[in-house]
Amino acid sequence: MTAPPNRIRPSWVLIGIRVGLVVIAVTLFTVAAPVTSVRYGVPVPLSMLVSAVLSVSIGLAPLFPRTSSVAHLAGLAALGLLTSPGTVGPWPVPVTGIIGLSVLLVVLGVRSTWRLTTTVWAASAVLVLLLVAVTPGRWGQADVWATSFVVTAGDTLILAVAAIVIGQRRSIREELAAARRDAELEQARRRSVEDRARIARELHDVVAHSMSVVHMQAESAPYRVADLAPEARAEFAAIAATSRTALREMRQLLGALRGDADAERAPQPRLADLPALVQATRSAGIPVELRLDGHDDTDDTDDTVDRLTQLTVYRVVQEALGNVARHAPGAATVVTVGRRGSALTVEVANAAPPAGTVLAAPPDDGGFGLAGMRERVAALGGTIDHGPDPDGGFRVVVGLTDRSPTAARGPAADGGTR
Repeated sequence: MTAPPNRIRPSWVLIGIRVGLVVIAVTLFTVAAPVTSVRYGVPVPLSMLVSAVLSVSIGLAPLFPRTSSVAHLAGLAALGLLTSPGTVGPWPVPVTGIIGLSVLLVVLGVRSTWRLTTTVWAASAVLVLLLVAVTPGRWGQADVWATSFVVTAGDTLILAVAAIVIGQRRSIREELAAARRDAELEQARRRSVEDRARIARELHDVVAHSMSVVHMQAESAPYRVADLAPEARAEFAAIAATSRTALREMRQLLGALRGDADAERAPQPRLADLPALVQATRSAGIPVELRLDGHDDTDDTDDTVDRLTQLTVYRVVQEALGNVARHAPGAATVVTVGRRGSALTVEVANAAPPAGTVLAAPPDDGGFGLAGMRERVAALGGTIDHGPDPDGGFRVVVGLTDRSPTAARGPAADGGTR
């Protein structure tokens, strides 16, 4: 979306303001230094030094308001003391000093707080009176210093008030913009919660009811079908167990989408559940072998690997075996889980499918399995590599770093070499 042609972008406005301040500071220095030397008889080096302090403090006021204010007031005090031996006016604040102080108060009022602006104005008014008080030789010229005091205090007060009004208006506008952004974020969060609840309802309607029917049919099949072979009974039992697992995980997913607190505490699949997953896949007709590199079983690993890493490993193996079932049914598959220190490696490799197998994905295949793996692994800072093998198979290799405290201690802390 482009900005309207008649509207200047804020970045260019800021650049213009800063360039303008630099121009004002340079102009003030080039005018104040010679005027101070010629009119008031101040030595050139001193007049240039004081004029430089007054000019530079104006240019740096947007970045360092407090420091610049102190430096500017100190420069005004020095200027008043240096010009006090003469008899000319205006004094104790020359015209160039009034201009510089006015510019400083305008910058402070617009870019800083009203407290700092009023403090600087009050300090400048008191400073004029102090300069008169410490210079007895000027007491007799009441018309000179009184005029200087009235003009300095009056003009700068008007400009300071106007700048404060402009600055407060800008501040209120920024606060309103921030409040509007907060309201938009809150509305976005509310829409997200509503979308999650809607997705949960749709998932329940589409998947949960169908899985319940599958579970009921698998449980009742041995009683409805006469003379059922033992192998068929075992197959129906495996279907029922798989559907129960799917229903349980679906309830956890629905609870997470609804924001239920109990869903966060529900048990998630772990490494100890890998043998059951492999057995269920093997029952579906896919020869799968589970190898635990460096471990006798997964129970010992469960105590040392953090739960999020275990869940990621389980989901990666689950999705990889699902891909084998869809794209290479009947292919021999090896699942290898290995650990070296804090590094956890998972590999799922399948050979080429048997001859005569139709290598076609089912019509409901969404093609997001590998993408989901990459997202899960990337969320834990791991690595994933997948691709076909020369012999016609496919391989998925995942590397993860265990984040549990026991992993940081290394193998020796567990009482031996794994």
